[in-house]
Amino acid sequence: MNWLFVMVSSVLVIGMIIGVWRGAIRIAVSLVTTLVTLVCVFFATPYVAGAIAEYTPLDEMIQKEVVSVMADEAASMAADPEGESVTAENVKRVLEAAGVTEDMLAQYGVSVDDILNGNITSEDLEKFGVSGSILDGLSGEASKEMEEAINNAEIPRELQMQAIEQAELPEIFKELLSANNNGEVYQELGAETFAQYVGKYLAKLIIHLIAFLCTFVLITIVFRAIVFALDIVSSLPVLGFLNRLAGGAVGIVGALFFVWTAFVIITLLYTTPAGRGMYQMIETNHILKTLYEYNPIMKLAMLIR
Repeated sequence: MNWLFVMVSSVLVIGMIIGVWRGAIRIAVSLVTTLVTLVCVFFATPYVAGAIAEYTPLDEMIQKEVVSVMADEAASMAADPEGESVTAENVKRVLEAAGVTEDMLAQYGVSVDDILNGNITSEDLEKFGVSGSILDGLSGEASKEMEEAINNAEIPRELQMQAIEQAELPEIFKELLSANNNGEVYQELGAETFAQYVGKYLAKLIIHLIAFLCTFVLITIVFRAIVFALDIVSSLPVLGFLNRLAGGAVGIVGALFFVWTAFVIITLLYTTPAGRGMYQMIETNHILKTLYEYNPIMKLAMLIR
């Protein structure tokens, strides 16, 4: 059973019941407060994100983790999936992942077959000025040297798209990475290689999402406190069948804002077992997937400025 779908359905039903109970006029005040909050959050988020990036090591931590994961992925791609002996194709994939072409090796009289047959070792490659650590990927494990090679390598475009497609990321992150993988964004981020671009872009995106959520929670608390202190809601009328019926509809809309915000949190938690499990529940349920894809809160939170 998809318990996330049950929870979302329950939230929507509860929102409708609260709307019917409070009436359209009262519940509309809460909805308007939420909309005003989102406007304030939209303008405040870039400043909060800038402060997080400047005063915390979060961006550097994310960038290092991305490079580490990419190195592991490169090593996994290079390792033979059936556990058989290393092939020429394995060697070529490791070399490409590290930005080393066959032409570069040929300058030193080295071929893929030489490496495959064991005629050339890591120490020999280092003598030619090529990092011998690139061969570490043949064992399916990535070393620190390989991470550095990945970070500084000019990875072929085809391999870039393959890396994005195979990455353990939410689809929306993959789409953004693919769409922004161009020279203009590289220049804006100060990235020179593909690995640097992915690290910097994801760091900026994740920090922006965190800043959006933190700002949203803080401003929501402030605005709700003001509404409560002024005792605005209690003085509004609730009588009338149509008022209560409309209140149910408005209550569902208010509950949707809650669900959409929760989906943003689930996206941020994707790298955790719980987050990935909930994301898979969204992907396997048509209604949840539709709500996720048409999520205005998510789109607003991802408008990096």
